[in-house]
Amino acid sequence: MRPLIDYHIHTLLCNHAEGSMESYIRSAINLGMSEICFLDHLTIQKSEKGLSMAPGEVSYYFQAIQLLKQQYKKAISVKAGLEIDFNPDYTDLFQEITGTYAFDLVASALHFPGGLNIVSGSSAWKHGENDTDYVYGLYYEQLEKMLDFSYFDVVCHMDLVKKFGRKPSRSFDKEVNEILFKIKRKNFCIEINTSGYNHPVREAYPSPDIIAKCHKLGINITLGSDAHTPAHVGQHYDRALPLLLSSGYKHLTTFTKRRRSKIPIKQPKMIIR
Repeated sequence: MRPLIDYHIHTLLCNHAEGSMESYIRSAINLGMSEICFLDHLTIQKSEKGLSMAPGEVSYYFQAIQLLKQQYKKAISVKAGLEIDFNPDYTDLFQEITGTYAFDLVASALHFPGGLNIVSGSSAWKHGENDTDYVYGLYYEQLEKMLDFSYFDVVCHMDLVKKFGRKPSRSFDKEVNEILFKIKRKNFCIEINTSGYNHPVREAYPSPDIIAKCHKLGINITLGSDAHTPAHVGQHYDRALPLLLSSGYKHLTTFTKRRRSKIPIKQPKMIIR
C-alpha cells in the first residue's frame, strides 16, 4: 500500500456533505491510500445555522470514528480530527472540547471573518458585494488573531478568501508573510487543500507562491481533499503532488493523538481524482 493520505474528509454531520463515513473509507481504500483523517466542521456562528455538527454531537462523532478505526484497521489507518471554525467568542469552549477528546488532529479554519460569510454559494461575497480590499484585510487580520491560540495543530486552507476569484487592488504579501512567520514560530502545520481546483479561483489553498514561502521557512505541511462526497477523496492530487515536489517538499506530516510523524511524498502510479 502506497503512503498516500487524505487528511480532510467530511461527514453527514456537517449537514452539507453526502455519503456514509464508510463510503469515504472505501473510496480511500480503492485509491490505495494508507491513511485518512475525518476532519469535520465544528462551526459556531449565531448568524449561520446548520453548517456543522453541534458541540453536543462531538462525542458521537468521535466514538463513531473509533469504531471505524477498529473495523478497517487491517485495510487503512483511520484518524479522528476536527476542523474548528475560528470564532474568538468561543475559544474557551474549543479548548474544553479539544482537551476532552483524544483527537489525532485538531485543525483551525476561518470561514466567517468578523461574522462575514466568505464561503457559501449564497453569500453576498460570492455575488460581488462587500469591498474586496476590506474583506481581504479583515480575513488576514482575523487569521493572524487565530494564531494567538494553541488548541489546534493545523491551519486549514489559509488563503480561503480567494475562493470566488475576487482579487484585491493591492498586495497583501506583508500580511501573509507575517502570518507565515507566526505559523513557523508557533510550529503549526499548514494544510495543502486541493478543493480550490473546483472553485472559481482554480488553484489549491494556499497558492503556489505561499507554498514556496512555506518551504523556504521550513513550515511542515499535510494534504487533504476537503471531500464532501466520497467521489472527491483524493481529488486533484495529480496536480497537488507535483506542485509540492517542485516547491521542494519531500515529506507530508501525519498525526496520531496529536503527535507528528512524516511520510515521503511520492507521485502515485494510480490515477488520482
